[in-house]
Amino acid sequence: MKSFVCVVLVAALVGVNALTEEQLKKADGFAATCLEKANGVSKESVSKLRTGDFANVDQDLKCFVKCFLEQAGFMGTDGNLVSDYAIERLSLDREKSKVEALVMMCSVQKDDPCETAFRAFECYYNGKASLL
Repeated sequence: MKSFVCVVLVAALVGVNALTEEQLKKADGFAATCLEKANGVSKESVSKLRTGDFANVDQDLKCFVKCFLEQAGFMGTDGNLVSDYAIERLSLDREKSKVEALVMMCSVQKDDPCETAFRAFECYYNGKASLL
């Protein structure tokens, strides 16, 4: 389950083929930490994220995504997205101007940090094709 969750989230952000073994291990650790904190997050709900099904996402899953983005450095513990870091990490094997445009488009702050994280994740997922 940990690896499955990790791959779902990281693939949406950086692409599976761009990850090293060390990065996958780190992401597994992030996912494990967040699963321990998560209330009621099921494999089924994570599977829906993997397929791009963002309908009927509950608050627990949104907060799971927030936790993961915090652990990965894409979101600060203050609930704000860390755009500079996201651009740096996502530009490693992608065109920087395209990454910057996507990150800026997806960096919309909401009142609730879990909602901010989820909406950013959803936006990255839906916009990742623009990075190709």
